[in-house]
Amino acid sequence: MRIARDTNDMITPDVFATAERSIAVVDLIGDLDATLGTILAETLDTLVASGTTHVVVSAKHVATSSYDGLESLGAACTAARASGATVALDPGNRRMRAAFEGAALAIERQPKGGRPSGTRHLMIAHHAPAKRLAYSA
Repeated sequence: MRIARDTNDMITPDVFATAERSIAVVDLIGDLDATLGTILAETLDTLVASGTTHVVVSAKHVATSSYDGLESLGAACTAARASGATVALDPGNRRMRAAFEGAALAIERQPKGGRPSGTRHLMIAHHAPAKRLAYSA
């Protein structure tokens, strides 16, 4: 198996220290709950500490969202903004747009022209464990 050159940053243990980019796109994948919000907060802290000045958080691939997840997403973005970064939320679809609007989160879509060259792209995937239902006879 041959690894393409552009994937080297993804397999480098210290991705944030090796990349000198000021723009990052973070794709959220799976279930947006408090756990994913916490992971996002840690990721944004690391990005801002490494010199990233503009972050786009995309929810295009979020399957489900909870109130706790939306609340933690908002808190993570607010903390990153307080640290000096510009954070834009891209819902990616109508369902997430409605969830963002219901939670009073500011929305900004990604430009249609694509991302500028040198943009760092991160993906955070989280799938909450399925809840088991107890059946009684």
